[in-house]
Amino acid sequence: MKLTPDSKEVFENLGPGDIAIDCGANAGDVTWKMAERGATVFAFEPNPAMFAILQNRYMQYPNVVCMNKGVWDRNGHMRLYLHPGSIIDRAGYAFASSIFGNNPIIDPNFYVDIEVIDLTEFIKSLHRRVKLIKIDIEGAEFELLDKIIDLNLHTTIDKIVVETHEWLMPDMQQKLDNINKKIQAKGITHIDLNWA
Repeated sequence: MKLTPDSKEVFENLGPGDIAIDCGANAGDVTWKMAERGATVFAFEPNPAMFAILQNRYMQYPNVVCMNKGVWDRNGHMRLYLHPGSIIDRAGYAFASSIFGNNPIIDPNFYVDIEVIDLTEFIKSLHRRVKLIKIDIEGAEFELLDKIIDLNLHTTIDKIVVETHEWLMPDMQQKLDNINKKIQAKGITHIDLNWA
């Protein structure tokens, strides 16, 4: 079953004092589902055009921390490749941006430089249990999930929902298969790869 921002079961256990992380927050629709329940939300959005919208939307919300950074399995600076339509409408085509230059829906000559952080380090720095993480990072989710599982950080998180992008690039299906095998081998039941 596909989970969406309207799937009540994703957010029903969130409440005041809980921590939620929105990776690939875009304009903040999922951030809102987290914040309206009183959770402290860390919303990561690397695309500058979308971050401006996100930041403006949550300026008056003390329980939402907006960060103009991407998340991955390492720290650094990278190119965020943009959809060709972004030349005309940066916000409208922001959903199609990717850190992978071989992504078929981006223009490899049209990009912005962004900062990415190692999400596993960020999670550890919280020194708190995380109630919910949503990951929608346009193909970079597999390396991140690999590291979360390898470090056993998934045991400090109640629920992880992920939009996978195995249809984007040829090697993505193999990465999805590998993550599924790892999840099954470890008996992990709270990572859902059916976020849409």
